[in-house]
Amino acid sequence: MKKSSHYLQSIVLASLLLGFAPARAQTVAAALPRSSGAVYSQPAGLPPGKVFKTELMGRQTDVTVSGKVTGENGDGLPGVTVMLKGTNTGATTDVDGNYRLTVPNGTGTLVFSYIGYRPQEVPVNNRAAINVSLAPDTEALDEVVVIGYGSQKKREVTGAVASVKPEDFNQGAVTDALQLVQGKVAGLSVTRTNGGDPTSGLEVRLRGTSSLTSSGQAPLIVVDGIPGGTLEAISPDDIASIDILKDGSAAAIYGTRGTNGVILVTTKQGRKGAMQVAYSGRAYTESTLRRVEVLNAAEYREMKERLSVTRPDVANSMIDYGASTDWYDEITRTPLSHLHNLSLSGGMENTTYRLSLFYVDHEGILLNSNKEEYRANLNMSQRALNDKLQFTAQLGLSNFTQNPVDYNAMRQVVQRNPTEPVYDEDGNLLEFVGAWQYDNPVGILTERVRDDTGSRLFGNLGVNFDLTDELRVGVLAGLQAYRTLNGYYEPSYSYPQELANLGGFASRNSEMRSTKTLESTIEWMKSFSNHSINLIGGYSFQEFGAEGFNAGNSNFITDGFAYNNLGSGTYLTDGRASMGSFKNESRLVGFFARGAYNFNGKYFLSASVRREGSSKFGANNKWGTFPAVSAGWDITQEDFMSDFSKLSLLKLRAGYGVTGNQGIDPYLSLQRLRASGLFFYNGEFIPGYQPVSNANPNLKWETKHEYNVGLDWALLGNRISGTIDWYLRDTRDLLLNYDVPTPPNLFTSTLANVGSLRNTGIELTINALPVQTENFQWSVDFNIDHRRNKLLSLSNEFYSLDYRNIGDIGPPGISAWTHQLREGAPLGIIHGLVFDGLTEDGRWIYRDYDPRTGESDDQINTNDRADIGNGIPDYYLGLTNTFKYGNFDLTVMARGMFGHQIINTKRIWHDNPKFLPRNIMRSAMDSPLWDDPDFSSYYVEDGDFVKIDNITLGYNLPLQSKWIKSSRFYLTGNNMFVITGYSGVDPEVAIGGLEPGSDNRFDYPSTRMYTAGVNLTF
Repeated sequence: MKKSSHYLQSIVLASLLLGFAPARAQTVAAALPRSSGAVYSQPAGLPPGKVFKTELMGRQTDVTVSGKVTGENGDGLPGVTVMLKGTNTGATTDVDGNYRLTVPNGTGTLVFSYIGYRPQEVPVNNRAAINVSLAPDTEALDEVVVIGYGSQKKREVTGAVASVKPEDFNQGAVTDALQLVQGKVAGLSVTRTNGGDPTSGLEVRLRGTSSLTSSGQAPLIVVDGIPGGTLEAISPDDIASIDILKDGSAAAIYGTRGTNGVILVTTKQGRKGAMQVAYSGRAYTESTLRRVEVLNAAEYREMKERLSVTRPDVANSMIDYGASTDWYDEITRTPLSHLHNLSLSGGMENTTYRLSLFYVDHEGILLNSNKEEYRANLNMSQRALNDKLQFTAQLGLSNFTQNPVDYNAMRQVVQRNPTEPVYDEDGNLLEFVGAWQYDNPVGILTERVRDDTGSRLFGNLGVNFDLTDELRVGVLAGLQAYRTLNGYYEPSYSYPQELANLGGFASRNSEMRSTKTLESTIEWMKSFSNHSINLIGGYSFQEFGAEGFNAGNSNFITDGFAYNNLGSGTYLTDGRASMGSFKNESRLVGFFARGAYNFNGKYFLSASVRREGSSKFGANNKWGTFPAVSAGWDITQEDFMSDFSKLSLLKLRAGYGVTGNQGIDPYLSLQRLRASGLFFYNGEFIPGYQPVSNANPNLKWETKHEYNVGLDWALLGNRISGTIDWYLRDTRDLLLNYDVPTPPNLFTSTLANVGSLRNTGIELTINALPVQTENFQWSVDFNIDHRRNKLLSLSNEFYSLDYRNIGDIGPPGISAWTHQLREGAPLGIIHGLVFDGLTEDGRWIYRDYDPRTGESDDQINTNDRADIGNGIPDYYLGLTNTFKYGNFDLTVMARGMFGHQIINTKRIWHDNPKFLPRNIMRSAMDSPLWDDPDFSSYYVEDGDFVKIDNITLGYNLPLQSKWIKSSRFYLTGNNMFVITGYSGVDPEVAIGGLEPGSDNRFDYPSTRMYTAGVNLTF
């Protein structure tokens, strides 16, 4: 199977050329005329353009100052900026660290600055020679990184942990916190698979897929210490940091929920001092990224005329209704949306607070597509007993109203006759009653009513008490609640209501979910001599609950009630109305411990274990144990590294950890029954029940065993830094439904732990500052990762499975499935017939190959199917370039995926003249194809792409105001350009699950977003 990666090669090459450009600061002298009183100097050894113009000094005695700037090992530092404080006079050091400049009157202070080193100020005092040694700035290495149940200095971290701070977040109209880190972290893919739908979420994967179940593949979200916390109720402006625990050694302390990695979100807290008010606002609009190009009215008429000679039967069915309608224009609009965030923070000696209010009104590009939401978040902290006792409280609330739309409207836009008018002569939407699956797309969006409302509530209370300087205990309790109430109505005049004669259809459904959390910890810290020890132990309890209700009815006397008078439909009295409800509960209990040891600041060791029990699993496997160990070695602290002065960090890491996955519904280990209608017995109707699952007391969680080896490095005082990680993760006891005989079983399939899956990968991150001058800075952040997986087994002594065909593209027959799950092969295999050409009359020719004999058998059947692609990318790339000049800044972020294929489903259903008289794609006008739709390699395309995903131009206003402390204005473009060979609308499709790489024909348009924003601090 062909996997093109030419886009990857070009991007990587360009990134390396840019990111590793020589780190030479270049300052251009002001192009001013030489006039009386202007003093110029040219230091020896420096090329022209390296010296700044000095201030107008009149007649003064000048002193030429020269010297050398060295680093901590005595070597000269090139490119150091030397400025006379308070003036524009300055120079930069040459390749040996030497500088020379003229100081008027021999007075003033020289400021020496260089990235990765602490700035230093030295008075001149009429001296002609000033040598300076700059000390490394270790702030970056001393930065605190949040880990599970605690934090560590970045230098001491032994696992694969990535940290993203607010200054690196993506900007624009962000409503989901994970959009802030899209494209920023190697190994983390954040994908919007439903175009610009304001009511849809994101697909998030960390280091690929580790399970065969459809749920439980996203990383665990931990918000302010609460596992399984919600981001939907938190404003992205409230996020202080996002830390990602990638490997098993870092995530194992979360036990059964750490298989897919852990994302730790820390929200902003109040600080002591006067109240600070901050406001951020954004207004934004959207336009279509790309669209399916179909025949317009003129082209449709041309096609009809051409076919009147070659295929008169088809031409006769192509009716010209006299209109010229662009159906896409009829269902889309130019939306105008806005987002606002207001925060108030401050505090006294022992009390701090932060209150934030968030509001968004997001219009979608499709008619009636909308989401409006309010969020409020309050963080408070109280200290007592000389700061030994700390209370924290957090309360969050959100309320939303949204209007999801039926994606079928997009399908109808493509196939609707462009000569049909939208409305009839009376102004009613024109329908063709009796036409199968042929609806007016405007009616789909405007006549049907769908209102979804909901609220989210979370509250956390925490207490930490320092028993001694070395011993601390803590308790954290949390409650999360989520409620929805949805209504839907199709009026009696809405197609297909007329055809079905339903007299309108209404439904309502409600759902409530809750999570209760209680965690307690005890922590002991001790430092002595060259040793540092940190021990933590704890207990965790979580209770999960969900319940819901739904009902539907039809044939109402009026459309005026919509869904608000459900009982008035006659289907209820006829016994044909629908009704249902559910309720489930589960509990998770865990005990955990971790120890961290630091010797002399260069040897680090960490080990953890979690013992956890879940009510979801079988009676024989309620409990499991999840250990982890990791170590680190800061090689730069060794004496033999003293000659490598340019290297400020070189740390080797290695770790092993076991995590689990309990992402299944409750009660699946039990024998379950469901209602199966009524049956007549003994003169009366009695409700009937039938099995829906077999009991499996051995059901347990999947376990992932992961090895990780990493290297952290930094050069030139952190001017160039990066990480590289290699991992191998084996998931064992994979959960999958297996076919079983009946009897002895009561149901035809059983959920069991059988298979094993292997994921391997390598991740590279590079952060560089190629240019740093007094007024200009260019920084580059680059990440790339390569992922592979293999399904090692699907069978054991009790259950056997070689392969399973999955996926449904639509057309019947031998090509009814799209993917294959196969033992010994990677996930994501696209499986189908191999296209081998067309006959003279435009019919399919497929490769005839029998794998059993290696020869043709003169018939096309399932044996002729082959692997024709894979929907999971091999490579993921992120590249961010940031330019700062004065108060201006420009950020350009690109993302890419490479080495995968996409099923262009829209071509299957619309790029074929056989579908006439319904409209077809423009590319089908001259196509020789004239056969029924079928799935084969003909519709599988390379999916490589690069997106220029975020372009932000900002300006920080230099205010001197009593009231406004800072202000920033910016313009952002999201999803601006896509570079791809894929012929479809958007190559960014779902890559998770077992059927990746399908470009659905029912989808929301992909859009560009244009944002104007302001940030103000008072």
